[in-house]
Amino acid sequence: MQTRHMPTVGARYWSAITLASLFGTNLGDLYANETGLGTYAGVAILAVLAAAAFVAERRDPFPRELWYWLVVIIIRTGATNIADYLAYHVHIAEPALSLGLAALIAGFGWLSLHRRDRAEIAAEARGMPATGGAYWAAMLSAGVFGTVVGDVAQHLFGQGQAALGLAALLAVALAVWRGVGTGRIWVYWLTVAVARTAGTAMGDYLAESDTLGLGLAVATLVTGSLFLLVLLLWRTKPRVTALAGVRQI
Repeated sequence: MQTRHMPTVGARYWSAITLASLFGTNLGDLYANETGLGTYAGVAILAVLAAAAFVAERRDPFPRELWYWLVVIIIRTGATNIADYLAYHVHIAEPALSLGLAALIAGFGWLSLHRRDRAEIAAEARGMPATGGAYWAAMLSAGVFGTVVGDVAQHLFGQGQAALGLAALLAVALAVWRGVGTGRIWVYWLTVAVARTAGTAMGDYLAESDTLGLGLAVATLVTGSLFLLVLLLWRTKPRVTALAGVRQI
């Protein structure tokens, strides 16, 4: 993905990533439950949509974040369905699945830093790796990991306690990100993984809580609206990066 379409990592970015995790959790469940497509056809359609977004992004000369966030939501929606398939249909043991997914995040995260070119240096100035294939593979792995571990936490502690506990853990991860420094990419991936996990528990709580009584459709509408509001109303100051050579929004 081109640098001019990437957001800068900061408070707005982490708020949007967290809400994208909630929204993707709810949207993934709604997509699986209402379309009746099944895992293979459902994920295949999402893969085609993601590919179309990447093609359109490559042809867009203007600096906008639309394509980045669109792919994030598509991938997060697919991750929910992939995780459920691996855990409940393939029946991979949750500890082994969680460890395997953590290894994939680390491996793809490392690969996203393996080359030192203009795009990567420009991306790191924004607080993230270059958003090539390895980056999106790591983002998908983080989404699947978050769904699996979020579900495990809910089974062990209950939905409300898991949502609160993982939200607190996310606050700690964000504090570490601020304290260690935005240039440490391993902290970026750690925080993404925690945000995905917390988003699963919080999204499920909103959709399934008898106390709130929202239901899946309303919860999806609420989390999707909040996600869009953050992106539309919380504007960061535009800046110019010499590496990218374009005005960044």
